[in-house]
Amino acid sequence: MKESGLVRTLKKIRKPFAVWPLIAALIRPARALAGLSRNGTIKIDRLKKPIPVYTLFFVLLIGVAGGAYASSALIHGTLSADSNAPDFTVALTPASLTVNPGSVATFTIKLSSLYSFAGSVNLNATIPSKVGATLAVHPNSVSLLTGTGSSTVTVFVPSSASTATFGMTLTGYSGRLSHSVEVFLLVALPPPPDFTIMANSSYLILSQGSSATTSLTLSSVSGFSALVNVTATVSPMGPVASLNPTKVALTSGGTANSLLSVSTSNSTPRRGYTVIVLATSGTFSHTLVISLTVQ
Repeated sequence: MKESGLVRTLKKIRKPFAVWPLIAALIRPARALAGLSRNGTIKIDRLKKPIPVYTLFFVLLIGVAGGAYASSALIHGTLSADSNAPDFTVALTPASLTVNPGSVATFTIKLSSLYSFAGSVNLNATIPSKVGATLAVHPNSVSLLTGTGSSTVTVFVPSSASTATFGMTLTGYSGRLSHSVEVFLLVALPPPPDFTIMANSSYLILSQGSSATTSLTLSSVSGFSALVNVTATVSPMGPVASLNPTKVALTSGGTANSLLSVSTSNSTPRRGYTVIVLATSGTFSHTLVISLTVQ
């Protein structure tokens, strides 16, 4: 009786496994091309000769096993470097700074050793060339023999710099190890000359017949320099507010103080009040509100 194709295939699978059919299948195209180089023809039958089923199964098994291993290696890190190998970290603070054209910004670099790393780390900072800024890293090489180290990055922004936000990248490298961190530099025009006023305390509590004081601080902004008049009133009427001095001279970039005193009498009603402090200089005017409770 004539055997069916399935029976013949099963008999072939029962035969002892041989790697040679796989090797022959792989080199068959190369042998055909070699024949072409000798006589200019290719025997198509050589390329069409079927590959045994068990050989294809073996190839599929190798592919599945290789994929599983690669997936496991990526998950568990067997294909990466030793996670406990000596290394270091680099940090740059603050994360962002605002600087005016024609001024200087300074960032602090912190380095730390990991897993007994004890080498020297070289530092390099870069910023987009369109900013035109000058960078200086000092020192530009830090030893981590003690486990930690520090350095600074000074950025000089020319007066011609455009107002925008730029990223500055700092790279620390030692041999094959390299780590980078980025911070942002906001180049902005300075605000117009002005001044600010703040109180040491924004809330006062008094008993009838007592008094309290709080210090007022005036600060120059963007080179403001002038004489500032300060007055204080209480609403509703009852407590009495006074200032010493009532005229404060501010110099460029400086600060000055005035002392606010609030007093009550034995007949001052127990309730809440508002102390309004007004500071004026020419066309500049700022108001400060302090809450007052008489109990």
